Amino acid sequence: MEPVRPLSASTVCRTGGVRRGVWRRSAEGKRNRKGDAMKRVTAIAVGLILMISVFGAVAADLTIGISKIVEHPALDAVEQGVIDALSAAGYERGENVEYILASAQGDYSAAIAIAQNFQNQGVDLVVAIATPTAQAAVEVFLGTEVPVIYAAVTDPVGAGLVLSATDPSENENVTGVSDMIPVAAHIRLLMDLLPELEAVGMVYNPGEANSVTLTEMAIDAAEEAGIDLVTATADTTANVPLAAQSLIGRVDAFYVTTDNTVVSAIDAVLAAAEEAGVPFLMADPTSLASATLTAGFDYYEHGLTVGDVVLSVLEGTPTNEIPVTFQPRAEVQLNLDAAARIGLIFPEDIVEQAAALMYGGRVWNAAE
Repeated sequence: MEPVRPLSASTVCRTGGVRRGVWRRSAEGKRNRKGDAMKRVTAIAVGLILMISVFGAVAADLTIGISKIVEHPALDAVEQGVIDALSAAGYERGENVEYILASAQGDYSAAIAIAQNFQNQGVDLVVAIATPTAQAAVEVFLGTEVPVIYAAVTDPVGAGLVLSATDPSENENVTGVSDMIPVAAHIRLLMDLLPELEAVGMVYNPGEANSVTLTEMAIDAAEEAGIDLVTATADTTANVPLAAQSLIGRVDAFYVTTDNTVVSAIDAVLAAAEEAGVPFLMADPTSLASATLTAGFDYYEHGLTVGDVVLSVLEGTPTNEIPVTFQPRAEVQLNLDAAARIGLIFPEDIVEQAAALMYGGRVWNAAE
């Protein structure tokens, strides 16, 4: 690990108006994540290649299937957090637990096939990361005795995963953790950043239930704040660049929530925002390198929280006694490199909120 290195006063004054404060460098963001990178070695065909990995022998005491809708840093961090939480509790891969890891590569039919594969392999528990994957797992496992624990799901009730967020008694074998983000607070953050803000542009996939919910919330928040929200839709990752380009010249800032389709092509949104010379707020701190600023949850921490729910179930707590868990903490991070490219200086009050700064391609965390 590298030693703590403060930014010099001259450096911070050139890169966003920071005049005080000590920051430390972190190569991976807020936390150092444990474990070596895991190799994915097995593929199944369902119209596309699904990456599925099985660690060790299949005769473990416990087999857990972990499925995510697509591979990107936030969902990867959730997956790692779950595994680390179980490891810390004594579940050692290759000894008393085996994981089957799968990515649906953005395809719902693939997510169904993955869930069916989990069922065929006799998994003891499923962790489903992101709304479409969770919907697929529930469709396959509902009515069985296999617990389904969802993660990174914005609105589990609206997505049809559970009947109630507070009364789990009728939620059968399903429970999990929501990553509902504070959309109204994000709109206010953009207004603090740009006092003359009149219109915000938002790219989203209308086919993702979580994204539809957050977009509707953003529209309501913008209307209440007296600004316009201009939307552009992208039903596939390939369509994200065109959707982002369509907003150039029409908005004063770009905003993207936890939309898996858009996050998978997030650099195209940043490119459009920088072409327009406006800031881009992303609701996912793991995407800091691809945004002007981020405001949201640490998804590794989210994975640890999901892991705690999994442990409760493994210790004997029925899923229909565990209500929806909501992620408690959010944080602001600033990309000084991206801000400099559009000539933006962050106001001092926003800098003081920041949990981390990116400068020179490196992330510097606020000193404790």
